Amino acid sequence: MQRKTRFSLKRSARGLAVFVGSMFAAMAQAHAEGASASPNAAVPAPHPVAEMQAEKYFPGKNSDAPPQRIFRLTREQIDATVRAVLPQYWTQPIKTVMARDPLQTNYEYADLLSVNSANFGALTSWIGAIAARVRKNPAGVITCAGGNSRPAECLEQQARSFAFRAFRGDVSDERLGAITAFYASRVKDAGFEQATGDLVEVVLNSPHFLYRNDLDSERTRSKARLLQSLTYTFTDAPPSALNFKPEQAAAYFRSRQDAAVTLDAVLTAPAARDKLKRFFIAWLEIKDPADFTISPNYYSDFNPALAGAMVDEADRFLTEQLSTSAPKLRDITQTQILPQSKNLGAIYGTPASDPIAAKLAETEPSQRMGIFSLPAILASHSGPTNTRPIKRGVFWAKKVMCMDMKVPPKDLHIDVYDLPGATERQKIEQSTSRAACIGCHKVINPLGFFQENYDAIGKWRTTDNGRPIDASALIDFLG
Repeated sequence: MQRKTRFSLKRSARGLAVFVGSMFAAMAQAHAEGASASPNAAVPAPHPVAEMQAEKYFPGKNSDAPPQRIFRLTREQIDATVRAVLPQYWTQPIKTVMARDPLQTNYEYADLLSVNSANFGALTSWIGAIAARVRKNPAGVITCAGGNSRPAECLEQQARSFAFRAFRGDVSDERLGAITAFYASRVKDAGFEQATGDLVEVVLNSPHFLYRNDLDSERTRSKARLLQSLTYTFTDAPPSALNFKPEQAAAYFRSRQDAAVTLDAVLTAPAARDKLKRFFIAWLEIKDPADFTISPNYYSDFNPALAGAMVDEADRFLTEQLSTSAPKLRDITQTQILPQSKNLGAIYGTPASDPIAAKLAETEPSQRMGIFSLPAILASHSGPTNTRPIKRGVFWAKKVMCMDMKVPPKDLHIDVYDLPGATERQKIEQSTSRAACIGCHKVINPLGFFQENYDAIGKWRTTDNGRPIDASALIDFLG
């Protein structure tokens, strides 16, 4: 079934919320029709634990058991795990020294990460610095008393306990035995301080620390693996950071009720909201203030202070909308936006502290509704000299609507025609009207054009190059 729907944003951004909601509804209907078209398709058997809570959090959805997997911890997860295991010795976020993996362009997905030539040196140096601090003050790791005559039994027991916590309880007795034997040997050969630093360095460099197993070859999970899978997936933190004890992992899943309590504790933890906010920032590709490509020569209001205020506003908006007990997507996409910072007066026109402006905002139709109308998101996909509707449209097609886009032909011209007196929309329509272009641009162009009432820094406008803006969008490509 083909849908031809025209949306207009000429008067207010309420049209933006309608557009977003209608697009998501159309996509959901298309997916539903596709599913109903194949009634005999095989349905994977649900994973028992996922099935247990799927009905509560995702009613009507099937939960699929994934294949065997092993994940490298993300940089955020490495930081959180070291802070939980060695709180006295973590001083520097790993992101300050270890770059994202070469294939990562935005959010760090754990199933795509590795230890490779690009990050190995930075990672091991960062771990080495932590181990050096341990050697200077090992009492934060091993607390056995007795000076140089510490009881061997105490040393081995505490070394075993440290490794168990660092590996989140997902480690064999054989592996723990090998680590404690190594530590005992190092204490004898190199002394307590050196040996304790060596213990930390060996454990943090171990694949058992840097990676986590999700499923074994039989597609099953131990309770320790299940527990860390939940906490890392939803909070980017190890179980101990959420006050779970890995040695008691089985107790958290003894019954359906126990599992429900455990999952609720994870999902309602502040760290879960923090990760959700990081996901939105990454998903929307909100740039850091120094990374905006807006040219001050074309947009005189743009400067580092304004860039910082834009990003700060987006961060505060997400924090506020995700702080409710049960945040919903519409809280992000349909909430009315009111200026919250006088530092954004160059964009909103009136300082937020002005009571008259605040009163008008209550009575007049808003020009902004939902996160997609925030200046930080708009400017992240604009610049340096114009709104770049094609770039905005590609972002919407790929990241918002999750559509697959074809690779442009190699011989296709990539320059927008320079048409004196024309709006940016008119230039793009003329430049992409060829048969070789229209296949992709019938999707890209409408998703860029409907945002044309916002200039490159997100300021509301009604004209472009002295001509009225046409922000209507014809959607006839969903079917």
